[in-house]
Amino acid sequence: MPGRRGKPAVTPRILIPVRALATGKTRLGAILTPTERTALVKAMFDYVVATAQQVAATYILSRDPAVLALADRPLIERASGLNPALEQASIELGGTEPIMVLHADLPLVTTGDLHAMLAMLDCADAVAAPDRRGRGTNALLLARPGLIPYAFGADSLAAYRATAERQGLRIALCSRPGLEHDLDTPEDLRLLSNMTADGMRVGNVPLATSDGDCTAG
Repeated sequence: MPGRRGKPAVTPRILIPVRALATGKTRLGAILTPTERTALVKAMFDYVVATAQQVAATYILSRDPAVLALADRPLIERASGLNPALEQASIELGGTEPIMVLHADLPLVTTGDLHAMLAMLDCADAVAAPDRRGRGTNALLLARPGLIPYAFGADSLAAYRATAERQGLRIALCSRPGLEHDLDTPEDLRLLSNMTADGMRVGNVPLATSDGDCTAG
């Protein structure tokens, strides 16, 4: 089936890296119990995966057996560190179809957000979704695997833009609320909780604390 502007339709892949459910989001430990934190991580994982699966074939990259057991398309993380693990997964997936890395802590992400990123490949080789601070990257879409080395971490957005410029590649930014608002810190939790009058929920997990105290420690 023809794609936009007469281009052939492509079949993208979405890759979601996930740490161990029980040990994720440690920075929320000051305001959530370990049980609450695990429930929140699991709920976000379920929601983001379900959203991604409506858009493209979705692969879960992890070394946690509990996470891999939940995945329809599991990839065992063998390399040490997020970026080497993503490079490993990219090689394992192979092919030349677009590949999107999507973080699992985006409780507002929608299918519309992911389709918007994919649509931007009409005029770009890579599409980055900045975090709300404009420094990190919550999702990265490449027109083909290996186009840009993965560099997630502090100031990753600047790194991706610099690499694209150096390699003569076109990079577009997709700034949408569902992609900007990741959940890592008590400040993030407070912001997300205040975005609706009744607070927000991921699945059955409320994005709020019992006493409302979300001050970063």
